[in-house]
Amino acid sequence: MKLEKYPSVSLHNVAEAVPAEWADDADRLCRVPATVGARLNEMARERVRHPTGSEIRFVPHCEEDEIEITLSAAERTQVRTFWGSFQPWEPTEIGPEPRTLKLTIPIRLRELTTSETGRFDPHVCRILFERFQAVAIHDVSGNCRPPASDELPNQRYLAYGTSITEGAASSAAHTNYVTHVARNCRYDALNFGCSGSAYCEPAMADYIATREDWDVASLALSVNMANTGGFSPSEFDERAETFVNTIAAAHPEKPIACVTLFTYFDDVTESGDPKHAKAYREALRSVVDESPHNNVSIVDGSELMPLSGLTADLLHPGDTGMKIIGRRLSEYL
Repeated sequence: MKLEKYPSVSLHNVAEAVPAEWADDADRLCRVPATVGARLNEMARERVRHPTGSEIRFVPHCEEDEIEITLSAAERTQVRTFWGSFQPWEPTEIGPEPRTLKLTIPIRLRELTTSETGRFDPHVCRILFERFQAVAIHDVSGNCRPPASDELPNQRYLAYGTSITEGAASSAAHTNYVTHVARNCRYDALNFGCSGSAYCEPAMADYIATREDWDVASLALSVNMANTGGFSPSEFDERAETFVNTIAAAHPEKPIACVTLFTYFDDVTESGDPKHAKAYREALRSVVDESPHNNVSIVDGSELMPLSGLTADLLHPGDTGMKIIGRRLSEYL
């Protein structure tokens, strides 16, 4: 996305910028337009206003140019400034008070003698945001431009799912499974995870269906509905059928992988309900088997990660689990 107010940068995985509630003259970055959010459940409506996997991107016109980006956040959080695929030494903290980042291409990256630098050109600055807090941009100054298409991956991977897709228990935004898949497949990633609120709602399906800026997708459906949403397997079946087929019908040429529930506490604990988890997996498999669209396929989430990849809540994958999911799902895609 490009905003007229900030023509020298591009906003990745951002659909809309709205006035920030905590700061004057600042633009809050949202992954989904408010018109779509208004038709989602209350928690999802708020989650899509958080910048999970969103980025501010630019390229300095000259290698020596210093670019200043002023940011703030609703509460204290961290951002990470990548140059291409190269990770920063440490994150930068931002909070409600505006903070100006002063950025220049690192000297050693200016001296690279190889083109084997990963998915992104190393001159592309990528300010990557976490899922925890809302973030706003205040100002951009300096001699820079948005990245050109040949400086970015040439395919985009769209992921919808729960807090697992958002990367809730991963140590940083760049260690969730969505980013691992993108890195392994040399994709750019669009993360539409909705923590605690991925209810396969028609408004989200319609929105994804209208987007033309992705090439392959995974839909992880949906432990929120099985766990805290209170949806029976039959209700899930009905919602998932509409959700999957709405997106598939709009993009018949694009592969869509439907991922069943990952292994979680219902499968392995005394108080769990393995029959419930099994019914959910079978429901999604049935949705895919009965779909009239041949671009839809099924991935057994319980085979993507061993139990030991989970954190101690036996629901969310930790860094090890995220990496394994990313490797196995990328092999499938």
